[in-house]
This record gives sequence, structure tokens and C-alpha cells, in this order.
Amino acid sequence: MDSNNIEMKTALVLTTFDETNQLIKVPIDEEAIFAEDLVRKAGKLLGLKDASLKYFGILEGLHTPVRKFSCVDKVPASAKGLTFQKWCFDINQEKKFLFKDPAALQLLCAQAKAAVEHGRLTPTTEQLQKLEEHSDPSFTVPLPYVTECHSMHGYSSVTIKDCVLFQDFKLQSLQFPEGTGIVLSAAKRGLQLQINGEDYFLSWRKVRRWTRAEENVLMTMVIYSIPSDTYVDLCIKSHQAHYLVAVVMEMIKIMQAELKGPVFQTSDLKRNKRGEIIEWNNITFSTTRFNAEREIAENLVDISTVT
Repeated sequence: MDSNNIEMKTALVLTTFDETNQLIKVPIDEEAIFAEDLVRKAGKLLGLKDASLKYFGILEGLHTPVRKFSCVDKVPASAKGLTFQKWCFDINQEKKFLFKDPAALQLLCAQAKAAVEHGRLTPTTEQLQKLEEHSDPSFTVPLPYVTECHSMHGYSSVTIKDCVLFQDFKLQSLQFPEGTGIVLSAAKRGLQLQINGEDYFLSWRKVRRWTRAEENVLMTMVIYSIPSDTYVDLCIKSHQAHYLVAVVMEMIKIMQAELKGPVFQTSDLKRNKRGEIIEWNNITFSTTRFNAEREIAENLVDISTVT
């Protein structure tokens, strides 16, 4: 047989949190594959229903991802460290769709269990006892385990710890020098920042736009100050910056859906010479202060209202 006529295939290896399906080998025919197609192929191997696929994604890194591939991103055949993870931060959507898919529920459970084991979720003593009731060394009952995790603080948020200010941040009485360490927690209402032991809150609706540096270690948010009616840059450096941009996008999409607002348009984006999106204008931005922001500010310092 002519070796030139033999179709050469390679396989992308994806890691999951599920120990029963920890490594998935996805055959591909080209030098690269669209992430959307890779999700579909991996989902089929894992037995996921078609309706569940949009709630999963291809990431680089497992416990501390550095990138989430968008649907139209091409994943090279040579890529290493790829993972197949849940990409959903809306509990209602999980209950509505993923709870009805046994394969998806198993992946949810495995990811939630890893979050507890690695300290990303911190159950109370009572919650921990309930989790232990639903699991043993050989098997965990998925539905009650995930349902209990849903009640834990931070289940639907993403925390990134290794962040520093890339430049001085000065807004009214807030003065933080370049190099100040920050712990970020992104949720659907906004961004919580822990700086020098103090907890601050930034509503997504007070972020006018955000940009990603081409070297993928910087993210800059242009934020609005209500008292001064001005804008200031919050420039964050992290090896997870590329991933953080994707998280911000997803959180704002959830908020958009709740507000029944418009989706991002081409005019809301800015691309570099390679066609990569590097700047997003926030169409949910508003200079008005909302009741939801006031409620959150009762427990945290609202950056947009600091005088």
C-alpha cells in the first residue's frame, strides 16, 4: 500500500477531573481544530448529550487554568496541558440541563469534589458532613453531592490569587502602588478584590471596557468613579490573565441574560493585526448606581463610590 495514501491521524489528549475518564484522546485529521469541534468530539467520547455541550469548554491547565479557548479559536495538534471542564457559572442552568444528563452530572460532581479537596470551596462542618454522607472512597453519589455544593459560598465564582497591580492605582482616597498583591473573585454581579486585608467590590456595570495585552499576562479595566465622574485604569498582571478575560466575558453574559439586554456586537470589539480580539466595550455599563450594587456595598467597599 502506498504510504502517501494512508491518512495520518494524531490525537489531542484532554484531562478531566473525573478519575474514571481522566484522559481522553481525541483523534484529529488536521494541524489544528476549532475548539467548538473539539468540545463536540470529546463530549461524544464522554457520552454527553448535545444540549450539554455548550456548558463545557477546552482550557489550558486544570486547577489553575491560564486560558479558555473560545469556540472559534483553533487548537493546534501539538497543544499540551489541555483540559475538558465545565464552563458554566449559572446554577439554574446546571439544574435545568446538566442534572438531566448523567455523563454531565458525573463531570460536575468530579469538578466540585476537586474544588473541595483543593480548597476552592470551603464547606462548613455541617456541609462537610453531608458531603461525606454522599461519598465513600470508591464512589460518590453525584446529584446530592453537587446539590450540596451549590449551597456553598463561591460555587459560581472564580478566584485568582496570583495577581498584582501592574501600575499604581489611584482613585479618590484609594492609593495602591504598583506591585500590590490582589486576590480576585469574579462572580455574575462583579469583581471582589482583596487588597491588604480589605475586601472591595467592583460592579461589572461600572467597568466601561477591558483590554487584554497581547502577551496575555495583563488585563486592564477602565472603571467609573461616581463621586468624581471620572475614569481610572485598573491594570492587573497575572499568568492567568487570558483566562480571567474569558471569565469576565462569561459573567457579563449571564448578567446580560438576566437584564434581557443585547449581546456583544462587532462594533463593541477591537482587534489586533492578527484578528485577535484585544478590547471589549461593556454594553451593560452605566453611570447609574443600582439597588443590587447598594446591597453588596453593605458588606464590601464599593470602589465606584469611594470618596
